[in-house]
Amino acid sequence: MEVRWENEQLRRRMLALPVFYFFLYMLCFILLEEYVHPRYWISSDLDAYIPFCAPFILPYLAWFPMVAGMFWYFYKKDPESYLYLCRGMLLGLTICLAIYAVFPNGQLLRRPIVGDDLFSEMVRLLRKTDTPTNVCPSIHVFVTVTVALAAARSRAMARQRLLKGALMVLCVLICMSTVFLKQHSIVDVALGTALGLGLDLLLRQRRPESWLLFRLLQPRKGRTALD
Repeated sequence: MEVRWENEQLRRRMLALPVFYFFLYMLCFILLEEYVHPRYWISSDLDAYIPFCAPFILPYLAWFPMVAGMFWYFYKKDPESYLYLCRGMLLGLTICLAIYAVFPNGQLLRRPIVGDDLFSEMVRLLRKTDTPTNVCPSIHVFVTVTVALAAARSRAMARQRLLKGALMVLCVLICMSTVFLKQHSIVDVALGTALGLGLDLLLRQRRPESWLLFRLLQPRKGRTALD
């Protein structure tokens, strides 16, 4: 079923939805960081074979404008993919917060950074603001996988192969950056990927209008946004 913005009221609601959830999510995440301390430490033998590589800070930080940019792109050009992102992100991030609350976890992979180059300094700054807690599953990876899946099926991006290819390469580099910067264990990456793929399977098995969230955001009787 193709989704179109035929009603300005619905269009504004759908734009406000992720913005409102973002502030709610950040509040919950900050509270978890402050009051819930790790009891489980995540690691794998494979982590020892992955070297620290400071230049990966570039794709790691590119995650932030990439996510915001793809939300805006789909909102303007592909409402169906935009709705997919909204449903996937809201559900997945809520699951992550719940896991962090009942299974507080962290990692002990970080080692002192010996380099004095620009990339090393950027990683040091990152570590001052990003603690090694609430890491499994990796939100960085989950969100990246969800964006990549949305882009892979996007009708708008099907006509822009160069942009789509560049985005896929960036998504792979972002997932790699989480382990090469020692921000996450390979376990966090695997479970973040599994969460994204699992929710994708769930979302594609149900039609958009069957979701409570979508019904609440539909315009009032007499106005339609779908055909």
